[in-house]
Amino acid sequence: MIKRLMAVWLLLFFTSAVYAEESNIIEKVESSARAWLEGVDSGKYKESWENSSALFKTKTSEQEWIKSITALRAPRGTMSARYIATAAAAKSLSGFPDGEYIVLQFYATFTEKGLALETITLAKTQNEVWQVVDYSMK
Repeated sequence: MIKRLMAVWLLLFFTSAVYAEESNIIEKVESSARAWLEGVDSGKYKESWENSSALFKTKTSEQEWIKSITALRAPRGTMSARYIATAAAAKSLSGFPDGEYIVLQFYATFTEKGLALETITLAKTQNEVWQVVDYSMK
């Protein structure tokens, strides 16, 4: 009986530790995503490109990014609220090398065009920093 209680206690302890670690990772990733999005919300498109990962910069040139994000965001007006909808981890994503990725989706409201779904993908760099590798809005 004591062995079973110890086994259950150990299982609960390790489950809690794993959950706390995953929760901490999501908090770090969400914080990184929100900081990057603040730059986009402020119209600092050049800076958002500069603060993106090397994968993002390889995929999209600075000029292409500024042109596409301006066309996407300008008609929507000012962002008024943003709420996290989903978060998922992946080791591989189509179009990207294998690695550690977190895909976040946010519902965002804008003054001119209302509700949008933003998808932002971040990758863990070699120095343990989470950087944006992809962004889209629908």
